[in-house]
Amino acid sequence: MYSIIFKPNRYNSFAWTNIVALLLLLYFGKVEPYTVIFGYFLETIIIGVFNVIKMYISSKHHKSEKSVAFLIPFFIFHYGFFIAVQSIFVFVIMEFGDVISVKEPFDLITNYGLVFKLKGMEYIIGLLLVTQLAKYVFDYIQPQKYLRFTPEEIMFKPYVRILIQQFAVILAMFFIMFSNADVMAAILLILIRAIVDFFLVGIRDNEALLNRIVDKMYDGKTSKEELKKQLILFSE
Repeated sequence: MYSIIFKPNRYNSFAWTNIVALLLLLYFGKVEPYTVIFGYFLETIIIGVFNVIKMYISSKHHKSEKSVAFLIPFFIFHYGFFIAVQSIFVFVIMEFGDVISVKEPFDLITNYGLVFKLKGMEYIIGLLLVTQLAKYVFDYIQPQKYLRFTPEEIMFKPYVRILIQQFAVILAMFFIMFSNADVMAAILLILIRAIVDFFLVGIRDNEALLNRIVDKMYDGKTSKEELKKQLILFSE
């Protein structure tokens, strides 16, 4: 069953595209290792933007208990605060490095300006934007998932993936600090992120894997169908 998760197919094509493209960019020197690491961090913002769009589209097909005019600003504030806190933590770590001259971790605008100037960042951002746009079209709009999930449900969707992703980014930064193996850290991050993506795609599109996880989670209180729905939602 697990071999199916990693075998290239139309469901995990986005994950494979990311792996191959990032490794090739790294191999040919088009991007620096730090660019890959910060690129994944910036993807958090890109995912948040697409999540706002998904919430808005979903609101057109659901009568929400709370107005989307409240939900979207609330999500932007909460998610933005979440990103800001993690950004400050990352820039504190960067003070000990010599790639970016971070003078004040709380000066997010200046620090992000320095991040955008890293070698090859335009390639990374372009790749991540195209990937997220394709996932939005083919994994959300085309299957009409806006009919299945409400804006309230979609609002909390990114947090599981983002927590894992940001943990991997911070781990890679510590790896660089204590070993000076920046290329290996970037490759390690790419692989960790890929494995997470493969399993999330597997949960979403592999019925056998989904049922197996649901059976282990089932406690008799929440129906299996509801568990499946929540797992699919958080795997988006």
